[in-house]
This record gives sequence, structure tokens and C-alpha cells, in this order.
Amino acid sequence: MKPTYEELEARNKELEARCDRLEELLKKALDRIADLEEQLNRNSNNSSKPPSTDKKANTRPPKVRLRKPRKGSARALLPLDQIDRHEVCEIDDCPHCGSAELRSKGDPVIFQQVDLPEVKGVVTQYDLHSYQCQTCKSNIIAPRPEGVPNSAFGPRLMALVANLTGVFHLSKADAKQLVADLFAVDISDGSVINIEERVSQALNPVCRRIHTFVTESGFCKHFDETSWRDSGKTHYVWVAATKQAVCYRIDRHRSRGAFEAIAGQLHKLAPVVTDRYSAYNSLENPRQFCIPHLIRNFRRFSQRDGPDGKIGSAIEKELQFLSHTHGLYRKAEISRTTYSQRVRRCRDRVDGLFMDALIEASEDLGTLCEKLLLDEFENLWTFHAYRDAEPSNNLAERDLRKIVLWRKKSYGTRSERGQVFVQTISSVAGTLRRSGANILSFLTEAVVKFYQGLDAPMIQPSYGF
Repeated sequence: MKPTYEELEARNKELEARCDRLEELLKKALDRIADLEEQLNRNSNNSSKPPSTDKKANTRPPKVRLRKPRKGSARALLPLDQIDRHEVCEIDDCPHCGSAELRSKGDPVIFQQVDLPEVKGVVTQYDLHSYQCQTCKSNIIAPRPEGVPNSAFGPRLMALVANLTGVFHLSKADAKQLVADLFAVDISDGSVINIEERVSQALNPVCRRIHTFVTESGFCKHFDETSWRDSGKTHYVWVAATKQAVCYRIDRHRSRGAFEAIAGQLHKLAPVVTDRYSAYNSLENPRQFCIPHLIRNFRRFSQRDGPDGKIGSAIEKELQFLSHTHGLYRKAEISRTTYSQRVRRCRDRVDGLFMDALIEASEDLGTLCEKLLLDEFENLWTFHAYRDAEPSNNLAERDLRKIVLWRKKSYGTRSERGQVFVQTISSVAGTLRRSGANILSFLTEAVVKFYQGLDAPMIQPSYGF
């Protein structure tokens, strides 16, 4: 029996509804596949992932070719006042024929060689005589000479061990082995830890002065953070940096409270460079977003098809042009007038591209551009209004890179005093590197003054730290 018209109509509507559901499921599946492929293709160039997470492709073996000989450089001779040992080399007979009839040709050929002396630790014994007072019957022991630590190790050895573990990031075992090989001094694991703690105490006033300068001075400040491990739990290292100094702080949280703990009493007029992380939204200072971070964000959209790819690629190119223009200005290759003109034109183009994204782009790209356009647009151009501000947060990221390498080698810390040592030695060493000072000499001086009861030495007296 043939179906009636009503039955065919009902069947047709059922099939249409089923096709609609299948089309909806197919669209969700394709969107999900696109999202997963985008996540799979994320790397340090199009996201905030660190370069260490990138998958390295196998390189082809290079073609065998003859290498050109490298040009050597003649080493300059040291002056006579720097010569420690002088030997005269002469001969009496000709090495070819044995004749003794030799005549000098004038000035000798000078050959200088630098070597290292064999060094051994200097052991000093202090005989502390004991007495009993015949009046009050008190037992007394003669004190050590002023400035001599109550330790089996002297200030310079303490500074060296702290330098090896805290600046060069050697493990405690490697530091022990190096000290034993170079100076024939045996140090236990516990002694290394005690040395680190005492050096931290000696450097604590220096670290406080550095933190005060970084937060309260009028110079442009850079903030950033990275993960850290302590006692098997996730912590975070926060960094606050200027071109003159840097300070670190380890905190259990990656929150606004943790940021405010390191930010302290910020100079209200000093510009601040950060990424777009929400913990920095409490800042009242003029704020500059890190442009390279935004370039990576829009590069991810530029790798899509359709309007997202077109608009994301255009915004990425404009931000790259902005960074390039700022670099030319810093190198004094373009004038301030040309620089300002290019920045203003770039600002207008970026504003238009953000508006295009609101109309044509996908929801996630449109949301990002809407947030930047309506709430955060001025934070893209703060560097143009302040001469010492930068459009990137590379300064803080370079300072954090040393902490990241330390974390990968040591897997973090296991105690509060370990955290204090990491914070203190990193802050002092990072600041000393900026001025080109000798880190070992400074650590030695700090330990000596600590045990003498004197004020800690200054790194940059003109800046007050």
C-alpha cells in the first residue's frame, strides 16, 4: 500500500530535522578538530609557551665542504709591571752545525705564557685560651679576632661557595668537588647549606636596598613571573626589574596579592611594563603591554583560514612594524619627529583593524580585539609618551631566564631558607651584572663586613643601593 501524502510529508520533515542535527554535530566536530589542531601547533612563536617546549625537527646533515681557515688574532703583550716571572733563554752552539761562532741579532723574540698557580687553602688555627675569674668564679674563653666568622670556613671561601651554587648554579655535589679539586678543601653537604644561609644573612640589607630602589624610584619598571618548585609544590618567582637593578621574590601564589608583595610602594608616575595577566590590573601607574606577547597572540590567529587569518596577519605586521620603528629610534637612525609620525599612523591602522575584527572575525578574536580597543588601547602606546619606557618586557624575561635554567637543573628548593638564598643571591648577582662589578669580590666584602658588624657594602652608592 502506497504511503499517503501526509505520511510522506511527516517523513520528509523527520529527515530534514535529522539532517539539521547532523549538520550541527558536523560543525561542532569540525570546530573541535580545528581547536585541537591549533593547540597541537602552538609553540613559542604563536603563544606564551617557552621555547624549551618546542619540538625540534631533525636537521639534515650539512654538505661536506672545505672550511676556510679562521684568522687568528695576535695577543697583545702584557707590560713589564704585570710580569711575575722573567726567564732569559740563550744558546751557546748552533743546533744545525754545532759552531760556537754565534752573533746576536739585537732584541730578543718575546714569548709570554699565562698559567695558573697551584693553590691550596690557607688553614689558620686560633688558640682561644680559657680562664676563670678568681673574683666571680666565671669561666671565660678568649674571643676570636674581630671579623673572624664562627665557622670552619673563612669569608672568601664562603663567598666562593655561594658564587658557585647561587650564581653559576652548580649542584652542591659539584661545588664540593670543585673546591676540593682546586683548593684541597673538604666541605660537607650540610656545610654548603650553612654557608648559603650565612651569605643570605650578609646580603639581606643589600637586597632590601635593591628592592626599595626598584619599586620607589622613578625609572621604568618591568614585572614578570615564572613557575618554581618548593618541597614538591608549585610556587612562583616574581621579578621586578629596572635597567639599574633587579629583585626577585618567591611566593606560593600567582595572584594579585603576590604581585603587590613585590611591587611595594610603587612610584606613582613611573611607567610599568607587563604582560596582560590580570594580577597586574591593580596598577595605577602608566602601564605598557608587552608588544611581542601580543604579536605571538595574533600570529596564532593569522595561521587560521578566512577573516581571522587576514585580520590576525594584518595586526601582527602592524605590531612588528611598531617594534621595528622603536628599535630604529633607540639606535638614533630616525628622528623623534619621524618616530612620532610612524607611531601615530600605526595607531590609526591598528584601531581600524580592531574595528574590522569586531565585525568580521570569530568570537575569540573579536573578544580579544574588543577588550584591547575598549579597555586597554592606551596601554599599547604608553612607551611613546615616556622616554625610558619600552614596548617589550624583554628586560624582565631575560632576568627570569636565569631562574628558569636554575629550576630545570635543581628542580627548585626544599625549605624556606633555600627560597631566601635563591631570592637574595639572584637579586644581588643580577644587579652586580648590570654594573659589571666583580661578584666574588662583592660577596667576600659583604661577608667580612657582616661578621665585623659593619654596614653592608653598596653596589651603586649614587642610587642608594
